[in-house]
Amino acid sequence: MAKVDTKKRKRHDESKEKTSFRVEEMEENFPRGGKEDVTPLERRVLRQKAKEDVLFNETGDTNGTESIAAGVKRAMTGTNTRVVKKRKTKLLEFPRPKTLHPGSLLLGAVQDIHPLEVLVSLPYNMRGSIAITDISDVLTELAKAEANLGDDGAEVAEQQSVPRMEQLFQIGSLLPCYVTAVRDNKMVSLSINPRLVNANLSASDVKADMVIPGWIRSVEDHGYIVDFGVAGKDGFLLKKNAEEFVETSNKGKPLSRGQVVQCLILGGADARSVPVTINPSRVCLAVLPATSTVILQSLLPGVLVNISLQEVALNGAIGTFLGSFEGWVGVHHLPERSHSLDNVQLKKKMKGRIVWVDVQAKTVGLSLCKHIVQNECLQFGSLEIGDKFEDAMVVWVDSPRALILDLGNSVFGFCPLGLVYDDKKDAIGKEYKIGSHHACRLVQFNRLDGFAIVSLQPSVLDRPYMKFADLKVGEAVEGKVERHGDYGMTVSLTDTIRGMVPRLHLADVDLKNPKARFKEGGAVKCRVLSLEPEKRRLLLTCKRSLVQSDKERLCDYSQAKPGEVYQGVIAAVREIGCVVRFFGDVVGRVHKLELSSIQLVTDPKAVFSVGQTVECRVLECKPASRELKVSFRLDRGDPLAAVDGLDVSVVMDLEVMGVTSGGINLRAPSGELAFLPTPHLSDYPSLCAPLLKIHQAGLEKATREGTQYTLKKVMVVCKKLNFRPALVTLKSSIVEQLGKEGKGPAFSDLKVGMVRVGFIKKAMPYGCFVEFPNNCCGLAPIKSLSDEFVVNPSDVYQEMQTVRAKIAEVDSVKERFLVTLKPSDLKMCSRLSQKEVYEDSLVQFERLLGERDQLLRDQGVLEGPLVKAFRPGSCTEAEVKGVQGNLVMLELGDRVKAIGVLQTPDLEVGSNVTVCILDVDMSDSSLIVSLNPRLVESCSAMKPVKGNKKKLQHSVMELGTTVMTTVEYKTPYYVLCSCSTIAGVYPAFGIFDAVQLGCVPDYVAKLKPGEQISAVILRQASVLRSALDGPPIVHLLSAPPTRQHPSTTQLHMGPVEVNVGDIIDVVVQKVAPTQINVKHRLLRGRIHCTMLKDSVEKGFFFSKGIGLGDVIRARVIACNEQHSEGASNTLVSKKTTVLDLTTKPILMDPSVPITKEVMEVDLTPGKVVTGYITEVGKGLHIALSPSILVHAPPLLVTNRIEILKKLSSHYTPGEAVECTVVKHGSLGRCKGLVSLMGPAAEPKVGDVIVGHPLSLLSKEGGLLVSLPFSTVGRVDITNVTDHYKNNPLQAVKKLDFIKCYVLSVDSDKIELSLRASRTGEEVIKDEAASESPVDPEVRCVEDLEVGQLVRGYVKASSNVGIFVRLGPSIDGRVKITNLCDGFVKDFKSIHPVGKLVKAKVLGVEVGEKKVELSLRLSHVDPAAAKELRKTQGKSKVKKVRPTSDGESAEEEESSLSEEEVTGVPSEEEDGEGEGSEKVPKATLKPTGGFVWDTSQLKNELSSSEDEEEEDNMEEPPAKKSKRQKRATKMAEEASLYSTEQVLMDTNRPPETPDDFDRLLVSRPNCSAIWVQYMAFHLHTAEVDKARAIAQRALKTISFREEHEKLNVWVALMNLENIYGTPESLVQVFEEALKQNDTQTVFFKLASIYTRAKKFDLAEQLYQTMIKRFGASVKVWTHYGLFLMKQGRLQAARSLLQKCLKNIHSKQHHVDAISKFAQLEFQYGEPERGATEFESLVSTYPKRVDLWSVYMDMMLKKGEVKRVREIFERAIHLKISAKKMRFIFKRYVEFEKAHGTSAHVECVREKARTYVESKALDNAAY
Repeated sequence: MAKVDTKKRKRHDESKEKTSFRVEEMEENFPRGGKEDVTPLERRVLRQKAKEDVLFNETGDTNGTESIAAGVKRAMTGTNTRVVKKRKTKLLEFPRPKTLHPGSLLLGAVQDIHPLEVLVSLPYNMRGSIAITDISDVLTELAKAEANLGDDGAEVAEQQSVPRMEQLFQIGSLLPCYVTAVRDNKMVSLSINPRLVNANLSASDVKADMVIPGWIRSVEDHGYIVDFGVAGKDGFLLKKNAEEFVETSNKGKPLSRGQVVQCLILGGADARSVPVTINPSRVCLAVLPATSTVILQSLLPGVLVNISLQEVALNGAIGTFLGSFEGWVGVHHLPERSHSLDNVQLKKKMKGRIVWVDVQAKTVGLSLCKHIVQNECLQFGSLEIGDKFEDAMVVWVDSPRALILDLGNSVFGFCPLGLVYDDKKDAIGKEYKIGSHHACRLVQFNRLDGFAIVSLQPSVLDRPYMKFADLKVGEAVEGKVERHGDYGMTVSLTDTIRGMVPRLHLADVDLKNPKARFKEGGAVKCRVLSLEPEKRRLLLTCKRSLVQSDKERLCDYSQAKPGEVYQGVIAAVREIGCVVRFFGDVVGRVHKLELSSIQLVTDPKAVFSVGQTVECRVLECKPASRELKVSFRLDRGDPLAAVDGLDVSVVMDLEVMGVTSGGINLRAPSGELAFLPTPHLSDYPSLCAPLLKIHQAGLEKATREGTQYTLKKVMVVCKKLNFRPALVTLKSSIVEQLGKEGKGPAFSDLKVGMVRVGFIKKAMPYGCFVEFPNNCCGLAPIKSLSDEFVVNPSDVYQEMQTVRAKIAEVDSVKERFLVTLKPSDLKMCSRLSQKEVYEDSLVQFERLLGERDQLLRDQGVLEGPLVKAFRPGSCTEAEVKGVQGNLVMLELGDRVKAIGVLQTPDLEVGSNVTVCILDVDMSDSSLIVSLNPRLVESCSAMKPVKGNKKKLQHSVMELGTTVMTTVEYKTPYYVLCSCSTIAGVYPAFGIFDAVQLGCVPDYVAKLKPGEQISAVILRQASVLRSALDGPPIVHLLSAPPTRQHPSTTQLHMGPVEVNVGDIIDVVVQKVAPTQINVKHRLLRGRIHCTMLKDSVEKGFFFSKGIGLGDVIRARVIACNEQHSEGASNTLVSKKTTVLDLTTKPILMDPSVPITKEVMEVDLTPGKVVTGYITEVGKGLHIALSPSILVHAPPLLVTNRIEILKKLSSHYTPGEAVECTVVKHGSLGRCKGLVSLMGPAAEPKVGDVIVGHPLSLLSKEGGLLVSLPFSTVGRVDITNVTDHYKNNPLQAVKKLDFIKCYVLSVDSDKIELSLRASRTGEEVIKDEAASESPVDPEVRCVEDLEVGQLVRGYVKASSNVGIFVRLGPSIDGRVKITNLCDGFVKDFKSIHPVGKLVKAKVLGVEVGEKKVELSLRLSHVDPAAAKELRKTQGKSKVKKVRPTSDGESAEEEESSLSEEEVTGVPSEEEDGEGEGSEKVPKATLKPTGGFVWDTSQLKNELSSSEDEEEEDNMEEPPAKKSKRQKRATKMAEEASLYSTEQVLMDTNRPPETPDDFDRLLVSRPNCSAIWVQYMAFHLHTAEVDKARAIAQRALKTISFREEHEKLNVWVALMNLENIYGTPESLVQVFEEALKQNDTQTVFFKLASIYTRAKKFDLAEQLYQTMIKRFGASVKVWTHYGLFLMKQGRLQAARSLLQKCLKNIHSKQHHVDAISKFAQLEFQYGEPERGATEFESLVSTYPKRVDLWSVYMDMMLKKGEVKRVREIFERAIHLKISAKKMRFIFKRYVEFEKAHGTSAHVECVREKARTYVESKALDNAAY
């Protein structure tokens, strides 16, 4: 392509950028005497074009010298000849994938549409794809937003939803495309983003009648605003100009934001906004007129132009268009699809479209095909991929590239060389001549070129499948491994069919290294697992058991027949059974009873695994509901028939069938199965495991003897349900309760306030499910589990544990109820007298002793080796075996183990001691002993009873008397103690009031061995060997109360009336960090820490002496009503009253009124007040009253840095402090500033105070420091340290606190010093710098003398020299002549600002305060300068240069200049003394092996010669025999062979650096190998080598592998964090920022700091991030997550407010609030998170994603009731049917998991009602 010109213009100005070119002369002739074919307008255009510059020159008449006028005249007066001589000598190079480059423009036709991309046919048999993110900027943002919102599984709201690709594109539509990349599979990555397609256009290039692409930027009332991606030019599209497009191309739907359309400019091109139309009837016929002034860069594919063919080439034709451009037309794009060049008509005007533009190669492609000119693609009728053609004729041979065949019905096939032969060949053979006939098969379509892509390969002709629809589920196929991924392996069956093999289906066993088993490119046999042809989804299996099996495969529910056996794969293993997946979408379920024919499987996870291949027998199948029940019991008939022989509360003897770790399988005489779980063997968990062992031994013994083993008196607690066997128990408490009632309770029998014995069915994060006999189950919310705060219910209660539960609420409509397990609730409702409490505790303990005594007899302990040792109260000798903490391990006679509490710290291992036996430990049958000397002495003197030597005589103890006991050892159910009486000290069992089974009261839990406590004697002896021979039993009393005990205070139930000013008794429920939670009858209250006492001392803790259960008298100061709607322990909404109370003596006086003035605190500055610490963070938060909170900044807390660094270690929440008010005013939550250091004081000269670095002063060379009491000081760079070093301010800036010495105090500034000589502490610790001489302070000019050597920092540079900072107000000047002994070309780069230099004082002018300095080396260090000159004199080298005659000539290189060698001396050189050895100065050394120092070369040569002489002087080795030589040779060969085998082993992990290097040769871009290489060096403590490997990796890995490089950067930052210094880590971090995504690197470093527990650094980094990336919601949410994990909830909440102020997008506001609300659920207060979600869903009710996340969060907290209420609100929203379907689907799934069948049916009924109402609305409409 070229512009027409007849003469090459001369270049007049060499500075001009444009160049004139010479082009071909016009060969167009005109007839004589007739009408001219050239109009006057065309004549002017020809003249103008002949004068203008052209873009490039084509071959033509190089000797043409015609003038412009002559050329035009010849063009106008030529002959009318239309046919010229065809020159078929030129071969046109059309675009191919290899020649394409980013930036090229192509015309594409939509071939196929996928959810996330569009496949496009390109010219000349090329293919491309357009991703959803390559359409427009708006769609890219929406796609990213949808991906972020879709993480929780919720749908995106309508206003944010991304249009489906089917709405944006139609198959066959033509699009101008921009090439972004060419992938390895020759697939071209494209973009239709107008910002890229129109990148070469400017606003002036947009002209009328031009067709350019644009995207809909916004939708207005009367039309759309179109963005062309051209700066300063937009389009406006009226809705009437889009009606035709909407109806024909957009399926009647309005245009959406981000949609790309082809626009025709109607006029007004000079305006900023031009009118456009997109109606196809006008756009497809719009011809770019020849009068338009265009350049090559402004041409776009798809533009319709007038073309005139001028020349015929070997493979196409060359034509001109727009009067001055030349374009190429391929043979297949000529008007007549004859695929021949013989009938090409030249000089004839015709219409054509541009199909490609390559600005770089300056070529344009054209097409004259009819369908392309009409802006359509060629339709192929009924042809489909896979169709065969037996007699296709070759009509064109483009050797060696491709063939064109006639397939009939005017359809032509295109066959590239790669589809002709199965094996690779370079050219097409002679057998494929024009006219020959061959068989071929259709494999693809090219809708732009109008070709059907066919294959002549025999393998393709014989292939059984070519598309997804050809495959069948269960069919065996073969393919090639394409790649491995995280989810499995991709297998390619054909070029167009690919399938996924999930990881579970790679093999019958779990493969640790699938890549070793399945090599990429290798063949593999598979079987079709599932198929979805319409979605192009294919799943395969490689399990050999399925691939090679000949059994019938179950592929559809209708195929399943009861009794038939099929193969399947276990997809999930659950507690109730397994889920098995068959072929297709068939899924079956196996109940736990159907898992084995041998025994009942109680724990399926221990027997079966996911991915296991199994054979299943069909039990029942319902194809309509897609339900399938199968069994692993292949020999089984019908399911077990239900037997009603086992009713609740029935006691019977059952036969033991088997014993497992989970329990005992039993069978009733009627044949019905029953199950006794292990925890149901006893009420006490410690006895269950030993009991199970006894029953297992009994069963084994009975099996050996051939008899039955039977359990006696087993009670049924739950009947058989579905497949679950009947549940039986041996728990004595449940057996006793059911024995009294006679039957299990029904739901109708449950009443509020009832207390029943049950067991924990399951512990969940939100509470525990408690089951009572007869399958009656209730929920105990987490708040009702204990009087203490419970984080994890499973830490408090175990499954099947016996509990007492009080019915709290009953919902008779939904048949559910709530219970409470709190001991306080059970105690208050029991109303037992003290005597009844003692009796209840005694009954429980004697029940435990009875079961334990029976167990000991069954185990044989009492009859075995312990029969003599186990006598409570007897004393014996024991040997100390070890000490662990406060426990002593001992050994008695006969190797009996014992354990006791350490009494004396000097007990040595191996020594013998006398111990007193207390009890036996049931877990390991060891003894519990006491080393208490008083107990041992008293028991040793105790005499046995007459007639029984084993029975000891206890002191006579009267029942009901109070004795003092000493704690010896604690167990979960009782305390082993010693009772002190007048007669002596004796062992005893100490019991306590356990209202809840297994729960220890607080006063007992706090007891430690050795402490004393009062007790009441209940029994004089306990059960031992079925007799009352054991120690006495006493009841432990709580410590003498300082306040009234609950047992003596009447707390009545019922309605309560409390008014402000009343004095009431309250019970302590919980002691929080800043308040005490109490309870008065049914009312809850709180006593703030500041409301306890009138005055306290410093260091006092308000909670000291206050315990749970204490009764305190307090006065009501406020009554607050709060709504408890949706609380987890209530079923109805109600209001609760929370009381604010006080115990201050001054307010306890009833005559003192409760007023606001009494509660206020005087905050006058200077006032000394007392408060309690509430929070320790960046300073202290101190509460002065319940409503007044003040802040003490760190600098006002203390003047000691070591305390400031660890405030949390020295100050504790709840501690009382005395502070002084500094400032009064609102500061966020705080209402003032206080100081713990006394009143405010101005700093004085000589004071040493603590400050905080603020910011650097770049111009002045200093640092601003924040001082106490809101003052600011300045530190000069020369006052940082006594020993100067480079960049001292950067190191100081990173510190949190520094010690400062006040040098001077002026009215406007405070001068500070950080020198150790002033403060007494070095601020920057540097051992190397501390060894150098001290740099003196220069306070004034008088401190300097002429000739003095000083050091300073470069302050500034000018044209006359530089200025050096010597002191806070003293600067010295260095002229250019004094910078260096030699010439300095660029002294500013050598001496940058801030550099540390050493100088000599040349002159001092005291009056004018001027100092003249010199940096010359001869002035600073004359000896070093002299040595340098000597070195340079010897460093002249010879440089060889070739001459013209081939000989070499030598020329002498001059020595290097001084400034290139040394520059300014460094501080290391300054530290040398006069007597020290001179070190040669740094010189430039080349990287090669050339030696610059000849003396060094001579020394090396001489040393090598000496070594050779020494080697020659060694004695020659003795001569070896033939046998020795043969043995040596064989050993060498064996060693070489073993080395080769090791190197050939590809699976061998690298063990040496050579192994890593070999591995990296094949995979240089793999970051995992590089990181392993670094770790290899770190394991050998070679940190520097690891750093070198990292730097080498960063240089080696390709720049395209950004993620791999990022991995190496992260590894390097981790290395520096662990082994480096903070400075080196910061340096690596800064380098990583330059080469990676900045935000990603910040996140990586923050994660590194967090994992290393460097929370302060992590917080500083987050602060930087929110300043730098303030518009990113991700940064704010990550920072909030960091604060939440640290427990800083208030700081995270304040961060949310900052986030909303910095982010201006409402959409991002919603995202931020949603994320922070989720964090509240996970780490903060769930109720607060629920409130935030309520606000969101009320503001944005159509945001279904918000509703979904809200439901998920509430469900995780166990709020089933509230989740159901949320669903009820959501289904009544006015939203689209699609979204409502999503909500109803989730509602049904929720009820299936957490509700009953009635709930599920109710939801389905509501869904049907909704559908019917919608149908009626549509019918009415």
